[in-house]
Amino acid sequence: MKNKQTPILISLVILICLFLTSCSTFENFQVNMGWKNKDFDYIKNNKVGKIVIQSTRDTGFRFVVTDHRTISELYSLLSSAKDVSKKSGLQADYIFELHIGKEIKKFNYVVGIYDKKIGNFYDESNIYSVSKRLDNDIIQNLSFIRKPREFENVYYPSILQTLKENKDTLLESGKVGIDLSGDVDCAKYIFSTDLEDFKRDLKEILPDAEIVNRNKEDFRVIVSVKNQGYKTKTFKTIVSIDNKDDKSQTNYYVNCTYDSDWQIEISTSKPNSW
Repeated sequence: MKNKQTPILISLVILICLFLTSCSTFENFQVNMGWKNKDFDYIKNNKVGKIVIQSTRDTGFRFVVTDHRTISELYSLLSSAKDVSKKSGLQADYIFELHIGKEIKKFNYVVGIYDKKIGNFYDESNIYSVSKRLDNDIIQNLSFIRKPREFENVYYPSILQTLKENKDTLLESGKVGIDLSGDVDCAKYIFSTDLEDFKRDLKEILPDAEIVNRNKEDFRVIVSVKNQGYKTKTFKTIVSIDNKDDKSQTNYYVNCTYDSDWQIEISTSKPNSW
C-alpha cells in the first residue's frame, strides 16, 4: 500500500512545486511588463493592521478599515497600479493612512480620474495611476451615510439654476465668487473632478465668476450655499447672494425631489414643507 502511495505523493509534491514556481514566474513577468508592482507587498504580507480613509473637505468623514477582505481588495488594486512620473493637478479628495505597527504611510487620492500617464494616488516619493475601482468598489461601499441619489446631478445644477435666474443682475454687479466652503453637510461629497465640470458650466453663465478659495475680498458679490437637509430622493438648500456694494442679501430656497430625475424648484419664500 505504501509503495503505491509513494509515487502519488511524489507527483503531488512536484506539481505543487511547479505551481508555486509558475506563480512566482508569472508574477515576475507581470512586474517586468509593468502590469504589477511590488511596492505594496507589505499589505499582502499582513503588516497593515488598519487603513484610515479621510475626506480632505470634511474632517469628520472618515473610515477605519480593519476587515482583512477589504484590505486584500485594496492590495489587489494598488499592486496593479501604474508607476508614473506626473501627478494630477487637482486637489486630493481623500488621504489614505496605512498603519504598519507604529509607522503610518500616507497617500493622497483624487477621485474619478484614471489616466495611465497621470497619477491619482501618491505620496512625497511615489506617484501611481490607480483604477477607478478604488472609489467604486471600496470607498462607496464603506460609506454608511445615504447621500442624495446622483448627488452631482442635484448639487451643482441647483446652484447653476439659481445663477441663471439672476444672470442679468449678476453680470452688472461685478466679479462673482461662489463660496462652497461653508456647506459642511455636503463637503464630503464634493470631488475635484466634479468641481472642474462645475467651473466650466459656471463660465457659460458668468464668464468672470470663480470658486472662492480663501479670497472673498477679491469679489464684489459672494454666492454661498448652505444645505438644509437631504435624503436619497429629497434635497433642500439655501443659495444666498450677497452684494458688497449695496450691502444686500437675497436668499433663494431650493427644493429638489427625485422621480426618474431631479426636479428643482427655486423660491425667494421659504416653502411650507421646510
